[in-house]
Amino acid sequence: MRAIQYKEYGDPSVLYVGETDKPTLMKGEVLVKVGASGVNPVDTYFRKGIREVQSFPHIPHFDLAGEVVELGENVTNLAVGDRIWATNAKGASAELVAVEEAKAFPLPAHLSYEEGAAVAMAFMTAHLSLFYRAALKKDEKVLIYGAAGAVGQAAVQLAKQAGAFVIATAGNEDKAAIAIKAGADVVVNYHEENVLKRVQELTDGNGIDVILDMSVSENLDDNLDMIVNGGRIVTIGSPVNNQPTLPWRKLNMKNASLLGILLFTVNSAELVKAGKAISEGLESKVLSAHVGEVFSLEEATKAHETIEAKKVDGRIIIKH
Repeated sequence: MRAIQYKEYGDPSVLYVGETDKPTLMKGEVLVKVGASGVNPVDTYFRKGIREVQSFPHIPHFDLAGEVVELGENVTNLAVGDRIWATNAKGASAELVAVEEAKAFPLPAHLSYEEGAAVAMAFMTAHLSLFYRAALKKDEKVLIYGAAGAVGQAAVQLAKQAGAFVIATAGNEDKAAIAIKAGADVVVNYHEENVLKRVQELTDGNGIDVILDMSVSENLDDNLDMIVNGGRIVTIGSPVNNQPTLPWRKLNMKNASLLGILLFTVNSAELVKAGKAISEGLESKVLSAHVGEVFSLEEATKAHETIEAKKVDGRIIIKH
């Protein structure tokens, strides 16, 4: 079968399409014929060698959507022909991928495989950040940085679905429009306004209950100024090897929580819980995935160049 691969670390040019063996199913796994896979920023970290892969040649990517074509032993809830989406699927950019049944979720009939692949890591990260880590409650106020990105858009939708008041940040009018379309109550353009000052105005000086931050090292001090007493700050996708200075006194004075999230290390029970909730939201059309740009398998190099350029809002997708 064909798959995107690389034999060494490097820039996007190391990616190529080559032949590889069909996966052997383990107990509790299903074989999926992949319709589309998703490219995430973390995939570029592995390709560069910032994070190590187990062996070469390596098949990249973790997000996929496709059709179940074979069942392993002890599979009870899926059937051949089921359409699913999944994340944490190793080597998602192959024609066939083995996926744990517990981490495969129903893809509603009205969604394409491209949309399904756009759901996975973005919505799982957003859901786990808001509910597993921050325990977001109805009527709380949440600040979401980078709300036009894939995770940001997912977080805005999920927070609104939960009954929160959502303040989002964006860097220009086009990105602000994307955040508003996702459901944000207010968008702050951080190039034109001071986020801290504007948030204090919007909350009558009372502050924010929950903050989702994509770059905590840059915003931590301001975040602690705008968080309520007992508030929660979740750090998502901060730059690799970046070690921000932690203002302990301010953190303690606010009785605040600084929380991390890494999808790869979240326990399976929480992943399953989040995945089921997301699928229900997709089925009812309360949630929707945003596809940024679609590439073919042969265009993997271009797909990685595009995500590193950070010029596309929404998820970068590989169509199989």
